[in-house]
Amino acid sequence: MNPDPPTIPIMQSPPGAETVIDGRTYLYFVGTGYLGLQGHPEVARAACEAIGQYGIGSATSRTGFGNTPPVVEVERRAAEMFGLDDAFYFPSGYAGNHILTLALSERFDAVFVDELSHYCVLEAAGLSGRPVQKFRHRDADDLHAKLRQRLAPSARPLVLSDGVFAARGEIAPVADYCSVLSEYAGGILCIDDAHGIGVLGENGCGTLEHAGLFSASVNAESDDDEGTRLLLCGTLSKAIGGYGGIIPGSRRLIERLKQSSPYYAGVSPPPVPVAAATARALQLVMAEPQRRTQLHKNAGLLKQGLRRLGIATDDTPVPIVCLVLGDAANMQRIQRQLMQRGIVVAYMAAYSGLGPEGALRMAVFATHTEQMIGRLIDELERVI
Repeated sequence: MNPDPPTIPIMQSPPGAETVIDGRTYLYFVGTGYLGLQGHPEVARAACEAIGQYGIGSATSRTGFGNTPPVVEVERRAAEMFGLDDAFYFPSGYAGNHILTLALSERFDAVFVDELSHYCVLEAAGLSGRPVQKFRHRDADDLHAKLRQRLAPSARPLVLSDGVFAARGEIAPVADYCSVLSEYAGGILCIDDAHGIGVLGENGCGTLEHAGLFSASVNAESDDDEGTRLLLCGTLSKAIGGYGGIIPGSRRLIERLKQSSPYYAGVSPPPVPVAAATARALQLVMAEPQRRTQLHKNAGLLKQGLRRLGIATDDTPVPIVCLVLGDAANMQRIQRQLMQRGIVVAYMAAYSGLGPEGALRMAVFATHTEQMIGRLIDELERVI
């Protein structure tokens, strides 16, 4: 007789500082809704209004009359947020690296990828059609050594990495990577900034802006090999509160991506209500920078509280904390006991970048109060 499958918890409200799971309201420190927009009433209202006007979706690709006003509006709003000419909006952020490497495959000869990058980054490297070499996590010196050892003379390298690592909350040292790549004509650095967009940088443009590297030359089409080329892709489903992948850039590059990508000509665009909600969420992110300010404050409060418990954390504004507290059984116990006390954190048994014991992952949102964060710290102290 086969055992019953494990019960999967059911979320019964939008993810937020307080979230209903299996009929009970918890303090929720899980997931990626960093700015607290997934349940915002204006975001939900935009989706409802779009359904009434346009239906669920276009049921065809964007080259087959599948463009709809909400989809086009997302691209316009994203371009505005990043201060670039245009943007490409597609169904999932997972595909961003694939889209860029496919379109620009003739511009690089070998791929070097952070060994703890997200699955989608590693997959894009493998599908690039070029030799792939991993380098040690966030180690610019090892990248430098690997380039010298493995790159043929006059070959052009592509370096792939997360901007913010999803489970560990670490920021890639992108300025150091640019310094390394400055020795190589035609070098490209491509950052998957799924967890950086909306979170880092003065305007929420992500890891490159946080490092002082964001400019109009990011995601620009270029015919020469002068300087290091900077590329980024991301998602709108996390901090932004909508859904789908986004690549902002120059008009010339975006036209190139759309012409070469099956995600433009071969699949339906994101559903209309999702696009409408995402466009409204982008407006809110730009109009309310205080959300990001509060998020950074809350990240600091969480990390300060953990340090008071003797738990080492970084001091970056990233709202993710990764804790390894003993073995898997101990961390599962901590998660269960916190849940009994009305607090949810994630135990991740396996994820890109984690060791065999897994980790506890905590995420704080802009909508958490100081009292909520204090309660998490107090209850964690009781169970560890």
